[in-house]
Amino acid sequence: MKVRYTDTALAEIDEICSRIEHKNPLAAADIAAAIERTVARIAERPKSATMVYEGKVQAKLVGRFQHRIYYEVEGREVIIRNVRSTKRLPPWEREK
Repeated sequence: MKVRYTDTALAEIDEICSRIEHKNPLAAADIAAAIERTVARIAERPKSATMVYEGKVQAKLVGRFQHRIYYEVEGREVIIRNVRSTKRLPPWEREK
């Protein structure tokens, strides 16, 4: 399946990696690689993750890290909507 990232997802990935890189560049590289591997798994088996919102948004944990990838499947395309820490609210809930 083709994978497309929203601008929001790309900004969130950049934020995650940048924040970690200041403290530990190797850890930042590890999480970036883990995100890539998880997205590749999603592309291979897009229907294998849990449905979490309105019957269309699915979520998959990023390996051993405390981050989750939120995505939708539209036709033959996987749209990566968000990549967030599991400590943050899901993207459809308003953060205060």
